Parts: sequence; structure tokens; C-alpha cells
Amino acid sequence: MINHHLSDEMILAYAAGALSEGQAMVVHCHLEYCDHCAARLREAEALGGALLEELDVPTLTSLDFDDMFAKIEVSEEMQEPLSMETSDTLQERATPAMLRNILGHGIEDVKWKRVGPGIRQYVLPLDLQEGENVRLLRLSPGFVTPMHTHRGSEMTLVLQGSFCDETGRYAVGDIQDADGDLDHQPVADTDVDCICLAVTTAPLQFRGLIGKLMQPLVGI
Repeated sequence: MINHHLSDEMILAYAAGALSEGQAMVVHCHLEYCDHCAARLREAEALGGALLEELDVPTLTSLDFDDMFAKIEVSEEMQEPLSMETSDTLQERATPAMLRNILGHGIEDVKWKRVGPGIRQYVLPLDLQEGENVRLLRLSPGFVTPMHTHRGSEMTLVLQGSFCDETGRYAVGDIQDADGDLDHQPVADTDVDCICLAVTTAPLQFRGLIGKLMQPLVGI
């Protein structure tokens, strides 16, 4: 079951086409997993493009979002109960369709590059705006990411395994949206490799010596 969803603001920004290409890709992949967020997106799209263009998306509050949705006449499709995703079902969908189209194959066939003990990566060949990167990260069981914060934003979608940090535990289908307000140290906490799809808009800011030494190798 997915426990970490997109924020209301992120759903509105996606519906309005206000996200960067990398962010929109990761959001799209999460929506392939998450019926809850997909339903919220349908509600946001029901607001209509004209209304969304008039909104200042970055400054919307949860109250704004709820008030706007209260004005929508929910269709019968939206009123249908969401299907419950089991962990087995999610694992079968380890490679979202959009990601598979970009790679040309599933994550099981990725040619990983080792960038340090316990961590491998694959940078997606995308033409993105300056400073933005989208990559697959593969963390060995028990791998502890160096403590860091963010100069920009970082969105992380779990495709296999799980990780935990100061904000909770993230398993398959869960998404984390982090920024400069968060200092964290993710740990791969299962007995299988943790594979994540991550987009960053600026390099991370590592706190310790190990992280600073690793950063040029990882390129995050």
C-alpha cells in the first residue's frame, strides 16, 4: 500500500503543466502506481486549464485546494472506490511504462555504473533544463546515504525495496518531495536492493566529509 503521496500543490502544478520536464516525468511514473493521486489529478483537471492559468500554483495552500475541489461536481468515475494495491502488485509494476519507454527495457536490464561502496546509478539520457538531472539509484541493503540537505528540490520515487529516513519509511510506489528545509540520511532498510527514480533541480548539499568526497563521483 502506498503511504506517501504527491502534495496538493504538486498535483495542481502537474495539471497546469507548470513542472519541469524531469519533475513531470517522476510525477507521471508515481501516478502509474497510485490510484489515490490519479483520482486527485482528475479532480484538478476538472477545474479547467483557464482557471489553473490564473492561479499562483507555488503559493497555494491546502485550504485553497480543498475549497476549489468543493466546487467540482464529482463524476461517477471519481466516486468509484479506489483499488487497493498490494505489495505484490506494485512489485510486478517495478518499471513504470513511461520509464520503460525511455530506457527501452525494464529496470532489471539497466547497465548500472558503480559510484561508491553500496551505490550504483544510471543517468537517464534526457534533454533537461540546466541544473536538472533524472537518474536511477540502486542502493545495496543497509546502505546509509551521507547526511545532506538540498540546494533545490529532490523528488524520489521507490521502484524496488524501500528506504527510511527522518520523515518515515518509503516503499514501492511511495514518493518523497524534499527541499532545503529537510536534512536527512536515507537508509536502504530491506534485504533487497533499493531502486529509486530521482530528479534533482540542483546539486545536493552534503554535511559530512564522506558525502563531500562522494559527490563528484555520483554527480548529485
